[in-house]
Amino acid sequence: MSAEKIGSLTLLRGGHLFDLDRPFEVGDVLIEDGAISRVGGTIEAAGARVIDATGMIVMPGLVNAHTHSNQSIEKGLCDALPLDAWMVVASYGGAGAALGPRDLYISTMVGALEMLATGTTAVLDCPRSPQQWFDEGMDQIMSAYVDVGMRANVAAQYSDLDFFDSLPMALIGEERPRARTGTVPELLGRVEPFLERWRGRHPRLHPMLGPSSLPRCSVELFKGSLDLAARHGVGLHTHLLSAKSQVPVAGARYGGSTVEFLREIGGLRSWTSFAHAIWLDEKEIGVLAASEAGVVHNPVSNLKLGAGVAPVPAMLRAGVPVALGTDGASSNDSQNMFETLKAAALVQRPIVPQDQWPTALDSLRMCWDGGARALGQKIGRLAAGFRADVVLLKTGDLRLAPKQQIANQLVYAELGRSVDTVLVDGEVVVRGGQVTKVDADAIRGEAQRLIDGIWSSLPARDARFAEVSPTLERLEREVRSLALGFSRFCG
Repeated sequence: MSAEKIGSLTLLRGGHLFDLDRPFEVGDVLIEDGAISRVGGTIEAAGARVIDATGMIVMPGLVNAHTHSNQSIEKGLCDALPLDAWMVVASYGGAGAALGPRDLYISTMVGALEMLATGTTAVLDCPRSPQQWFDEGMDQIMSAYVDVGMRANVAAQYSDLDFFDSLPMALIGEERPRARTGTVPELLGRVEPFLERWRGRHPRLHPMLGPSSLPRCSVELFKGSLDLAARHGVGLHTHLLSAKSQVPVAGARYGGSTVEFLREIGGLRSWTSFAHAIWLDEKEIGVLAASEAGVVHNPVSNLKLGAGVAPVPAMLRAGVPVALGTDGASSNDSQNMFETLKAAALVQRPIVPQDQWPTALDSLRMCWDGGARALGQKIGRLAAGFRADVVLLKTGDLRLAPKQQIANQLVYAELGRSVDTVLVDGEVVVRGGQVTKVDADAIRGEAQRLIDGIWSSLPARDARFAEVSPTLERLEREVRSLALGFSRFCG
């Protein structure tokens, strides 16, 4: 399908403009060379292509600040498994299907199609490409985002420790060192060319480093990753304290707090961001607030895996920048940011006082402002100088109302059905609810053939999981019994 290119001058005419910093009123938006140049009132622009937004709500595109595109084809993989057990089935069981370069392209496309169709224009993706075809696999992931027209920061994932070395096995008397999955020079030498190939290559794409998580990386690898990111001027994104089991691991490995360790090694920077951040204590929240680093809250996957409830109200009060993410499709299982917006507003309400409940506007601010900070890009606003990542929503199921009530509807009632038109960098990538740049039906057809192969690996995955399940269940009981004193934050 041919792309529908918008000229250098585009006018969105007569929409109801929804932006956190503007009154909710009818006005125009002028786009020049992919950026918003004027907003509000009636704008005259000779020679501009006009998109009629009459009766529609015009808002910034949503930002998904944490997902894993290699999991997009594994919706429905697991149920009723805690995080560490899920990790064995989904990522580290040794029996999962290895995705080839074309498979990674299709999986990335599947996730991108879902995101664009539900109003998400930008993503921070943390994919894992098998080492035997790492370069080609990462290039295929980047190419998928180019082809579909989405804005993407892509943090290549890697680690050098065995999964069981990331767990507090000493709690059950089974601690033993395992062989590393690669040396630090090998791993960093493999990922550095990815940065060199893609930095500055495409205006919508930004390569990043994604050391998988601190427990799954040696101290040497994590420090080396920070140094490499600083040398190349790219961001670094990783997982932080996403499971209770990681607290005793930090005590044994770093002699205390993971967050304190990050501060000591210079890891809390404006260009570092941390997904989940569930098992933080009050002091660690203060350390994060005093830094320039940001956190990405993933409420749906946290709930599904029973990982805990991140202390978002405490982080927001302290001034920690918080973004929102769906997480991967094998743990969420959706890539729909409207679902995440709703969960982020509601999940805190049974466990914190009413005056600390995040509101609908708080959820939207985390998505737009926190997401823009996590990606390091000028997005998330209908304002001059911001990139023209814009969504037009039909009214009908979504009812016109005062600004607060529009915010409430977007967060609590909308699921993406109202999305009509999506622009990324001023280019129409969804029109009438349909993507414009690729053949979505052909991609979904190819994806189903790939998915059929994935499901054929389930018996082998289940057999591998059965081997380690008793050990994981013992460990889960010991971890749950730990009194860490976080009840007022984590429920």
